[in-house]
Parts: sequence; structure tokens; C-alpha cells
Amino acid sequence: MAIVFSKNISENCIVTLWKIEENAHFFLRYLNLSETELPILSNATHPQKQLEWLASRTCIKYTVEQLEHSYQGIEKDEHNNPSLTDIQGFVSLSHTSEYAVAIVSLSEEVGIDIEKVSHKLSRVAHKFLSSVEYLEANQNLLKLCIYWCAKESLYKWYGKKNLSFKENIFIEPFGTEPNLIKGEIFIDGIQKTEHELLVFYVDDYIITATI
Repeated sequence: MAIVFSKNISENCIVTLWKIEENAHFFLRYLNLSETELPILSNATHPQKQLEWLASRTCIKYTVEQLEHSYQGIEKDEHNNPSLTDIQGFVSLSHTSEYAVAIVSLSEEVGIDIEKVSHKLSRVAHKFLSSVEYLEANQNLLKLCIYWCAKESLYKWYGKKNLSFKENIFIEPFGTEPNLIKGEIFIDGIQKTEHELLVFYVDDYIITATI
């Protein structure tokens, strides 16, 4: 198993990062799925996308089992957010071509995201950062990636599809390579929630997770 880390955030919450090194057959066996089920369940026909889907579910299953529960699968709500079948708990996931990451909590809503540090973020920064955040980031690619991941994590935590990264989700200024940052969600100009997020650094990737 290509587990990079599996960290207890609290007694009831674990974050797991999985490096995708295995082939589809490994994941199918681990999840007890057949190849004929894969296109239907994953809603993907491209082999790479299917592999990422399998890795993300494997990551969730492993994390659920670390919390001493039996993994029964994932369901989607009306907003297409994942939830655990037959388990009172919360889950969030993210994946790239190289990694799958999941957070499972038995007590709190959660959100997680992984993103590669890249120049494409500088081209779209004005679309997801407030004017204050844009000036504070100062086109620093690492900071831009942290901002993006944190906002994506809070978007997933919120669970509804009517939030603007630029207008509703704000991240407080942070220093160089922070391990913990703070964010807020505003609705109609009124602060609704405050959050802390953990920041992880792996190769050229950033991961943020709500706590």
C-alpha cells in the first residue's frame, strides 16, 4: 500500500494521503469491485480518471477502517457531496493524477483539497482572491496554492453550490509555509462561520484540511 501518511487530527478524525502507484486491479480487489462495475460507479471512461476514482475510494476505506468501522461505500447527496453509507460520520476527498487524499470524521463536517503548485494559479488568481488577498499573495505561487486549497476545502465543508471563492470565502493573511491558517465564510456580507485549516506539504503539492 502506497500510504504517505495517515494522521489523527483528533480522536474521531483522520487524514490519509495515498500515492497512486498501484494498478486498477489492486484497487478493484481492495474495494471488492468488478471491472464491469467501474465505469458505472466512477462515471468515468478514461483509465486515468478511473484509477483516481479507485484510489480515492481506497483511501477512504482505509481511513474508515483506521477509525475501527466497516466501510460500506459512498453515497452522494443532492449537492453531489460524498457521505458514508451506514456510518454516522463525515467525509471529504480530493485527488490528482499522483495522489488521493481523504479526511473522515465521526463527529464534525470536514473539507479537504490537494493541488499542485503551478503557474496556472497566477493566471486565475484575480478570479478567486479578494483584492486584499491578491495583494497579500503578491503572485507567490506557494501562497496562491494555499489560498486555493483552503477556499476549496471550505467550499466542500459548506456543502452547497452557491458560494463564490472571491465573494464568500476569505482566508486570513499567513506567513511563509504555515502549518495552520484561518478562514471565514460570509453570506450576504455577514460572517457565518470561522475555521482553522491544517496545511500539509508533499513534493510540489499542497493539502489543506478543516479541523
